[in-house]
Amino acid sequence: MKLFIAGNSRSGTTMMSKLLGNHPDVFSFQELHFFDELLPAGKVEVIPSNSKSINLYATLCAIQRNGYFGSRKIKPFSDEAAAVVGNQQFDYLQLFEKFLEAETKRNGKKIPCEQTPQTLYAIDTILEKIPDARFIIMVRDPREVLLSQKYKYRRRKLSGGKIPLREAVRAWINYHPVTICKLWKAAADITLSYKENPAVKIIRFEDLLLRPEETLKNVCTHCDISFSETMFDIPVAGSSQSDDSILKRGIDASKLNQWEKGGLNNSEISLCLDINGKLMQKFGYKIRPENGNPVMKAWYRNSVPFHLGVALLFNLKRLKNVDKLVKRFF
Repeated sequence: MKLFIAGNSRSGTTMMSKLLGNHPDVFSFQELHFFDELLPAGKVEVIPSNSKSINLYATLCAIQRNGYFGSRKIKPFSDEAAAVVGNQQFDYLQLFEKFLEAETKRNGKKIPCEQTPQTLYAIDTILEKIPDARFIIMVRDPREVLLSQKYKYRRRKLSGGKIPLREAVRAWINYHPVTICKLWKAAADITLSYKENPAVKIIRFEDLLLRPEETLKNVCTHCDISFSETMFDIPVAGSSQSDDSILKRGIDASKLNQWEKGGLNNSEISLCLDINGKLMQKFGYKIRPENGNPVMKAWYRNSVPFHLGVALLFNLKRLKNVDKLVKRFF
């Protein structure tokens, strides 16, 4: 079995990964961004050359061992990659699966757990090619996502400098209330399409905060693994609103409804409801009418094309499938 945690960015995917990673059988990976960054568009079943296979495997090793923002130099991992790949022929997805299995075994565990949010858009492909895959899709109130994305650039300071400056700048540039809301809508639409799929479990981030034990037990049942309270022994980290802490551990329920405490203006909240109100109700989120400033709302909407152009320039290195992103947005 292979586990995949997906969902809109800033929706609790990392927290769920840490919880499952505390299970004695589950190994949680870094965000690998295989499908949105490393996989050439439309080539999931293509068999790359031996040298490309070795380089890709070594790149995955570098991301996993050094962290997503760490060194991508493949030379330290080339021999290991060559030993695994050998003279065998794998298509891109088979090679990725091989890496997940080998890295999990290397860490003394049995079940790989991949946690890249954007894997949400590759669910069909994965379920078709990896029959034993199980998905957990995380959903969060879009107003909370909007707040978290707005101040994501602060993660550099809150994490103690672990986030590179270029990533803090990219996060600041990426924020626009309309684009963030539309991306949430795209993710929510995809999520609802898997509501009846037995291989997929949809979890609201708010339920994990309010009813952690009940929610995690449901996840464990879905994944065919045992539940243990020791799974909650995780550091409180990753917030856009508070410092990371290695001393404070567990589920921090204070992250609930932070948008109500400030940080978003009325127009941002109003736009969020305009774009996502109907979908929010389908996920059980309560709607509180917010009129907003008509002039500011118009400015937000009219500035979208310019913002998208600037954001794309700052994200080119991370976008291998730009056409899919644009289709997703519109």
